[in-house]
Amino acid sequence: MKFISALAVAATAIAVSSAQSIQISNPITGSQWTAGNTEFLQWSGNCASMGNSSHAVPVELVDGPSTAVRFVAALGTIDCSGNTTRANIAVPTTVSSGVYSIRVVTTPQTSYSTTFQINNPTSAPASTTAAPPAATTSPAAADKPSSASSLLAGSLFALTGAAAAALQFAL
Repeated sequence: MKFISALAVAATAIAVSSAQSIQISNPITGSQWTAGNTEFLQWSGNCASMGNSSHAVPVELVDGPSTAVRFVAALGTIDCSGNTTRANIAVPTTVSSGVYSIRVVTTPQTSYSTTFQINNPTSAPASTTAAPPAATTSPAAADKPSSASSLLAGSLFALTGAAAAALQFAL
């Protein structure tokens, strides 16, 4: 009985933590946005557990390697509190051509898109220091951390700990 109760608590904790972030499915690696155009941001999941603040979650354009992400521009806000999973985003005309990522400031865990290209026909390409460095271990190393993979790792860790504690009580 204690084992079942402990598993129920662990499952509830995992369900609550997974509801607090979203997984961005557009833009993806290979996407090309154009400065001055309206593009779309798409995600799965919701952030309803953020309460009222889930109705206006900041969306930011960032660049740099995942170890030193830099803010580039505010892109507005999204409502990720319910079933809506898509929003139009105006790409500022001031953004230089280059490689970027979207950061959605969900709490407790920020959500990132993979890197993608923005083209600005009226500006020179961003300096080479602004682009992420070449990957040394795998092609995906320069991509921003995936909230889905971070969430999975944390959930598995929590589930393993809860199962171990439940087994201890059951024995």
